[in-house]
Amino acid sequence: MVRLRPLKRQDAEKILPWLEDERVMALWGAGIFQYPLTKEQLISRLKQSEERTDEWAMAGVDEQGEVVGHLYMWPDFQKESLHLGMIVVDSKRRGQGLGHLLLEKAAAYAFEVLGVCQVTLGVFDCNLRALSCYEKAGFAVDYVEEDAFEYQKEHWNRIHMVRKRADRCPIST
Repeated sequence: MVRLRPLKRQDAEKILPWLEDERVMALWGAGIFQYPLTKEQLISRLKQSEERTDEWAMAGVDEQGEVVGHLYMWPDFQKESLHLGMIVVDSKRRGQGLGHLLLEKAAAYAFEVLGVCQVTLGVFDCNLRALSCYEKAGFAVDYVEEDAFEYQKEHWNRIHMVRKRADRCPIST
C-alpha cells in the first residue's frame, strides 16, 4: 500500500540517493535542477512550491510511513485536469509495483477529492520502464512532442499521457 502526504523538507535526504545518476536526474527533472542534485536544490524547489496555490509536492509513503516515492501535482480547475510530474520511486525498491500504486493513489486523489476529469503526465520516450508503469496505471498516449529535450546530444521526445474519468466527466473528441 502507498499513501500520499505533503512532501516535507526532511524528505529531501531520502530522495537524493534515488537521483544520484545524471541521466536518471535528467529523466526525472528535465533540466530543472543542476547535477549533482543537492538537498539545497530540492528544498529551494519545495519552498517555491509552498508559495504557490497551483502546485503541490507530494510524498508516497509505505505502511511504515517510510517515503518510497515523490511527485508534483499541478491542478488546472478550469480544464478539470491535474498534471503529475517529477515522479520518482525509491531506486532500491523499483520493480515492486510502488510506482503503479503511487499513480493509482494520485489519480484517486485527483478524481475523488479534487473532482477533476483527467490526470495527465509526460514521459520521455527513452524511459521505457516509466512508460510501462504509466500504461499499467491506466494512462494512454495523448500526443507526442517531438525533440522536446536534449541530453548530452541525445534528443528525447516527450510522450504526453492522459487518464480520464469517463464515468463522471464527458470525454471530449
